[in-house]
Order: sequence, then C-alpha cells, then structure tokens
Amino acid sequence: MRTKSTGGMLATGGLVLLLGAPAAAQLEKQGTYSAVYGWTFSSTVHEVEDGHVFTHDVYKGTIFNDAGKGFLHEASNVCFGVSDLIQGKGDAHGYCVVTDKTNDKAFLVWKGTIDPATGFQGTYQWTGGTGQYTGLKGNNTFQATRIGSSSEGRALQKGEWQLP
Repeated sequence: MRTKSTGGMLATGGLVLLLGAPAAAQLEKQGTYSAVYGWTFSSTVHEVEDGHVFTHDVYKGTIFNDAGKGFLHEASNVCFGVSDLIQGKGDAHGYCVVTDKTNDKAFLVWKGTIDPATGFQGTYQWTGGTGQYTGLKGNNTFQATRIGSSSEGRALQKGEWQLP
C-alpha cells in the first residue's frame, strides 16, 4: 500500500510539473529589453553618380538578450533594407523577420541614418508576429557598428514590447 501511495505522489508531482511547464514558458504580456544583434550582411551596390550609391542589403544573425534569457533570446534575425548614401551619409530603411527557438516569428519595420562619424542608428517598431508574438507592438532603438571593413557587425538594441 505504501508503494501505491508513493507512486501516486510521483505521478501527481510529474503531472504538476508537466502542466506547469507551458505556463512558465509563456511570454509575459509586456516588458522592456536590451540585446545585441550580431550579423553578417550582403549588399548589392548601385552607383547613381559619383559619390552617390543606392544599396539593397540583407543582414542575417542572432539576437542575444542581455538578460541571457527571455524575450527573443538566441532568436534568428533576418533584415532586408535599402540605403541611399551621398559621400557615405544618408538614410536606410527596411523590415526584419525574427524567428525564435519554437519557430514563432516577430515582425518589425526599421529606419535609420548612416554617418561614418556617428555610425548607423535608428528606430524600429514591432508590427506583429505569429504564435506567441501575434499582435506584438512596441518602440525600440538601435545603434549598429560594422566591424572594420568586413561584412560583419553588431547592433545594440533596446526597447519595449507589448502583446494584446
């Protein structure tokens, strides 16, 4: 009889752990975050005239939340954009698709300025998503830096997010 009681407690404890796991994995309804986005990029450059270029760019990399867990930690990020530069300065804008470990996606739109003296900086807004990111909204900023003359770089990101 003692064996049945112990087995029952183990089964009940296991069930509680299993049922509790999805609740713990659920995303909060809102929050703030800061993260680093390490990326590589490829670019198609079109020379409009001397000193004036227009580019189509694709940035691919991974987001690492500064907390080491939580909102979009270790998520894949693919961004598409264009830039219009005169003497290395100008505007850029585009979109990103962020995919987390469970294959849910978050979407954003971004815009920024590029200046060799101050770098690449701007803002982005969450515009929705799939799965747990459905209805995602929020305002954010980024400061990006290219690593030397390579096709690699990083962006420091911070902002907020809200879910319905």
